[in-house]
Amino acid sequence: MERTFTIIHDIPGRLRLNIPALYDKQDYTQIRDMFSSIKGIISVRIEPRIQSMILQYNDELINKKVLLRFVSLFFKQTRFDPLDNLMVNMKPSLRKDVLRSMVTGFLLLLAYTRKRSSVPGLLDYAVVISTAYTVLSHGEHKFRHPDVLTGIVSMLSLGVGNILHVATVTWAVNVIEILNEAYRSKHAFII
Repeated sequence: MERTFTIIHDIPGRLRLNIPALYDKQDYTQIRDMFSSIKGIISVRIEPRIQSMILQYNDELINKKVLLRFVSLFFKQTRFDPLDNLMVNMKPSLRKDVLRSMVTGFLLLLAYTRKRSSVPGLLDYAVVISTAYTVLSHGEHKFRHPDVLTGIVSMLSLGVGNILHVATVTWAVNVIEILNEAYRSKHAFII
């Protein structure tokens, strides 16, 4: 198992930790505020260039093992740095759109793997409803969005018997639109 930190210096009431995940983080104020809010921590100093964090704490209020567990849990959750920009640093509204789209994609996959006949089943209708909700809950001017227009045109051209295909095409256009929105928006990611 990969270590999330190494203890560099340890005296009662003061810890210096080497944390490799600090190297490419930019939200030091949030990290400092989060650790400072823990009862018993007196001060937090982060040195990103040397990947170091110094914690001064009251050892009567917080045990060193508990403190190290907080550090370990926090940095284990943020060690997947390529995924940080995907979900963690995303604006909440865009994150909701991505999560809805991921759920709908999973339902589409499930519906395709469980498809037994050409007659639409209950799962097919659930996927269509999920796709419609995902598409209509995203963005402004809902009926002018490419994903909504794609769904309408696909339904008219493919027919009701192919609702799973219509949902898949509509969902794919929605994913492209969300990714395009994230790319175009300089404010999509909180830095």
